[in-house]
Amino acid sequence: MIEGTGSLNVESINSERTSRMVLIIGIFSIVMLFAGLSSAYVISSYGELWVNLSLPTGFYLSTVVILLSSLTIHLAVKAANADNDAQAKILLLITMILGLGFGISQYFGWQEMVGTGSFVSGHVDNLDGVYGEDYTITFQGQELVAENGEYYFPNDQLREKPLSNEIAIFNNSTSSYMYALSFMHLLHVAGGLIFLFAVYMFGQFGRSKTINKMRLRLGATYWHFVDGLWLYLFLFLLLFH
Repeated sequence: MIEGTGSLNVESINSERTSRMVLIIGIFSIVMLFAGLSSAYVISSYGELWVNLSLPTGFYLSTVVILLSSLTIHLAVKAANADNDAQAKILLLITMILGLGFGISQYFGWQEMVGTGSFVSGHVDNLDGVYGEDYTITFQGQELVAENGEYYFPNDQLREKPLSNEIAIFNNSTSSYMYALSFMHLLHVAGGLIFLFAVYMFGQFGRSKTINKMRLRLGATYWHFVDGLWLYLFLFLLLFH
């Protein structure tokens, strides 16, 4: 009987190791994806024209929400390891609610961007925010000055050569990257939510009526990863112009 139990424990450990290895490979591929997108963003910023956008308030809220969810899932794993299944389920449910809150706040962030004329695929002449607060424009290596609806080089003291028509042909690639990065990240958060939901439902309605600790640990590892990934993206977009 003891030997059988030991054998089951070894199989469980091996299964978790295999699953964790698969997860690590998946995480590595996601890292490569976002490294490529980040690199493309940096390279594009050195082009002839670049729009520096302020991050929407929704993205700040997203950051707070997702960091809280990282705490709750950590506590859920801790409760499960202590065989406090009821508390683990509650904390896992809170984590999923916070995950949904993250998605909602992301949507509000996109709505803010649309409100200031930053579309998924738009042009510079679509910009409709407050210059200097919502955005600035760098053209040919110089940050432009905005006056009376026109843009000028800073050394054009007499404002003799407006640049609005000249720069209107350029795409607002900054907003395109911001939508792409945040949307791709949200898709990976959605994948994590689906997995956590499955763990919760099996724990609530499965044969044992208890949370599967191994699956919860794997889900928590992935969830901490997507949380950290968003923190990186947020700081990247906040600090790099």
